[in-house]
Amino acid sequence: MNKLEKQEQKLLEQRPSLLSQKAAAWTAPVRERVREKIPGKAEQAAEKSAQVLQKAFEKSFDLVLEKGSGMIAKTFSEKKLLERYEHFSKKPLSSWELTKLGTSVAMRASGNMVFSTVQGGAMGALGIGLPDVPIFLAAVFKTLFEISLSFGYPYDLPQEQIYQMLLICAAVGEEVERYRASMDADTVAQEIRQGIMPSISREQAKERASKALCSAALTGKLIQGAPIVGVYGGFRNGVLLRQIGSLAAVKYQQRMLREL
Repeated sequence: MNKLEKQEQKLLEQRPSLLSQKAAAWTAPVRERVREKIPGKAEQAAEKSAQVLQKAFEKSFDLVLEKGSGMIAKTFSEKKLLERYEHFSKKPLSSWELTKLGTSVAMRASGNMVFSTVQGGAMGALGIGLPDVPIFLAAVFKTLFEISLSFGYPYDLPQEQIYQMLLICAAVGEEVERYRASMDADTVAQEIRQGIMPSISREQAKERASKALCSAALTGKLIQGAPIVGVYGGFRNGVLLRQIGSLAAVKYQQRMLREL
């Protein structure tokens, strides 16, 4: 638990890597030129764009969770993931076995990250920004579904999806929201374990997750609407997915240990 808590703290702090800093510096002139092309006053344009993007995320959450869960489930083997967890659960618990399972989960998440990065970059090259939001969210929930099953948790229950949306907030939200969402996720996990309704509703979780993703993806989506230059914005998808997958893997491991 101490090791996992240190990992969580590092992820919540979100210190940018040297590569991320170099990429941000290299693309700064391009991003500035794109901002200059946004019609109207900069602040008004940014606010309007944020509202549009947040609504796009909220509608996409409904689309993906209510109509797309079954389709997402067809993209991975639920049976194999559960069999692997059952095999893991029959062994004496050890740091080595837990680390091995966590590493395996991270590798699967990396595969989803590659898909999201390539998909986002391709759509960015074509100047497609907002229409790729449902596709990106499908990749996010595919990652979260696989992680939850890997640790023996059902992925399609409403209360579990509240927990997953809070993990999204904890991974990509503003600093204060990340810490708050992490604690709220722990509370919801305890409520699920006790068999009571989560104190945070699905609508509240959806609104918070949409706002967090909007804030994290806004610059990228604006840039992604510009052909060719949008490749940078599109590749932002993979960065966000990596953050979500990494944080979720740690939180599910903590949750499992707390329930032993």
